[in-house]
Amino acid sequence: MSIPRALSLVLFSLALLAAPAASVARPALPGDAPPPAHLDCAALPCADVLPGAVRFDAAAPGRPFAIGRDATGAVVGWVALSTELVDIKAYSGKPMVTLIGVDSAAAIAGAKVLHHSEPILLVGIPEQKLTDFVDAYRGLDVRTRVIFGHSDEPGVHSVDAISGATVTALAQNQTILEVARKIAIANELMRDRPPLKGHWIEEPAPWTFAQMQQRGVFGRLVVRDREMGLPGGGEGVYLDLWFTIADAPQIGRGLLPAGDYDYLREQLQPGDHIVVMLGAGKTSFKGSGFVRGGLFDRVRLEQDMRTIVFSDADYLPLQRAVAADAPGFTEAAVFLARGSKLDPGRPFELVFVGSRYTGESAFERDFHAFPARHRMPGELYVLDEPEPAEDASVAEPGWKMAWSVRPERVVLLSALLLWAIALFAGRRFTTGTMARLRWLHRGTMLASATLVGFWLHAQPSVTQLLTLVGAAVHEWRWSLFLSDPALFLLWCFIALVTVIWGRGVFCGWVCPYGALHEATFWLGQRVGLPEFELPERWHLRLRNLRYGVLLVLVAAYLYSPELGERMAEVEPFKSTFFVAPWTRHAGLFAWWLLLAVAGLFTFRPFCRYLCPLGAALALPGWLRISGPYRRNYCQSCTICTKTCEPRAIDSKGRIEPRECLSCMECEANYRDPQTCPPLVALDRLDRSTKATAIEAELQAAVDRRRKAEQRAAPWKVWPR
Repeated sequence: MSIPRALSLVLFSLALLAAPAASVARPALPGDAPPPAHLDCAALPCADVLPGAVRFDAAAPGRPFAIGRDATGAVVGWVALSTELVDIKAYSGKPMVTLIGVDSAAAIAGAKVLHHSEPILLVGIPEQKLTDFVDAYRGLDVRTRVIFGHSDEPGVHSVDAISGATVTALAQNQTILEVARKIAIANELMRDRPPLKGHWIEEPAPWTFAQMQQRGVFGRLVVRDREMGLPGGGEGVYLDLWFTIADAPQIGRGLLPAGDYDYLREQLQPGDHIVVMLGAGKTSFKGSGFVRGGLFDRVRLEQDMRTIVFSDADYLPLQRAVAADAPGFTEAAVFLARGSKLDPGRPFELVFVGSRYTGESAFERDFHAFPARHRMPGELYVLDEPEPAEDASVAEPGWKMAWSVRPERVVLLSALLLWAIALFAGRRFTTGTMARLRWLHRGTMLASATLVGFWLHAQPSVTQLLTLVGAAVHEWRWSLFLSDPALFLLWCFIALVTVIWGRGVFCGWVCPYGALHEATFWLGQRVGLPEFELPERWHLRLRNLRYGVLLVLVAAYLYSPELGERMAEVEPFKSTFFVAPWTRHAGLFAWWLLLAVAGLFTFRPFCRYLCPLGAALALPGWLRISGPYRRNYCQSCTICTKTCEPRAIDSKGRIEPRECLSCMECEANYRDPQTCPPLVALDRLDRSTKATAIEAELQAAVDRRRKAEQRAAPWKVWPR
């Protein structure tokens, strides 16, 4: 097969893999054009989100709405483009461009996602889940209090989250509600309550924790095991969460280190406030959404119709409350509530969203919202005006906390990676005998598949390289790479060992999928399945396919990140370690199954011919400092060539570093005096030399004895 034909086959295969995702992809503009920057109902489906409107007129200058009218010219509602009114980042770090309609009765008439960059398909969540989530807001009165997650509070409307994509759902919930309410306020369908004027009573000396408790500084939320529906239930504390506004010095300096408090006070803009949360119990109130998507998906503040969702840019890690008499909290955090959304003069609520697996599928969770109401005491925050009758610089990034959550994961992964480095640094011992080498190799691969793949779900992927390419081309953010400690450690390990020993240290010893793929082949051989290998001329050409796959993925990603991520499904990693493969699209499951079956008969077919990650790591392979040891005699010996499963050794004994998986079996042969021909010959020569020396010594001893006896009895005749 020629290389052009092989590349054509790759392109066709990638298109087939991308097709299942594309068939349920987000609504797209013609030609998958960039998202709209401005509202234009002549080009956008405004009628879909405002039924009954037959024409749309532009609103007055400064009002980014379109007015929808019926056939008689009467106003039936308004339509807005979300990105013209709010800037709410979702999981991908980009806003979800949404068209939202509100009718003249202050109800959400419809919403439609026009463009998004959310990678929900990559974790096996159908795009229809997002469509259904958005459609659930149709008919909802914008003046209704909405709770994200199930709630037992009377008079509220609960919105179900999307299992496995809570950050995406949380951002979209906030986008729809804020845009709809801005439309309603601008058109006088509801009133906006401006913050009440007031001031803090400030004291220079910090209060003790007991003083704060006594004066009602803290709100408190306690969630019990039975409320979470945990097995066994009971009154055990699932979460004990204390919270307050810490603008006043006696509160801020009593909870935060003095330097941190002074720094935050300098950063506060008018309308900004310092919020402190202190938690204990069996779970973290921070969740994991801020690690990957930048949003804290478990806690938020609500006040009137406002929702305050915190991002990693609003977050400062706090080790503990500095007050000497503070209880032993297990975690703490400081948030900045920005933009006058939080009014210290009115009651507000902290809402915690707890979740648990339902067991129905890999991602299905049950979400429940638990609110706690609090109002700052009047002796601490004093109103400067009568209360209406109806009312009786950037913080440190959030990635740092990711390294302190579940530290045992970082420790165990670090131990595994250091173990692999030690095996190669001391490879004279590792390759001492073939039996020892194989036990060490298989044990390390088993540990990697279990720890890195199934427990940490940290299989490195070409998608991270694509993200690296995108960051280099567009905007570089270290927090993006530091937000997942396991992946960061793995990529540091890959960079180090690739330069020293080549890519085979990772691909051959630590890659979880590679380990499973090799175990599959070993199992097939154990049960007596035939081994299939491509002819040499086909093998030499098809092993370049993976470079074509890598090139196509990089080009696709630069053209459209969403397209690149969908095409990266050529990697079966997600179906192996992240989602049960049979729950995915039929095409993706068939691809995963095909590779698994092929692996029973052929040694690592995906790794050798298709893996784009392996291709990227192989490119700098010629730079490796220390390859396997070789002798000049290796050029005329085929022992290692015949036994090399990756077929990285050619007929002249040369090792191709881009193909070598560093199994080190050739180096074990190099040291084995019973296998390596030069060592065998030396051993034979040594034994022959020793035998000749012993025989000569024995003959000399016999001669010496005969001479002695002749001197003693010269009349005898002695035989020779």
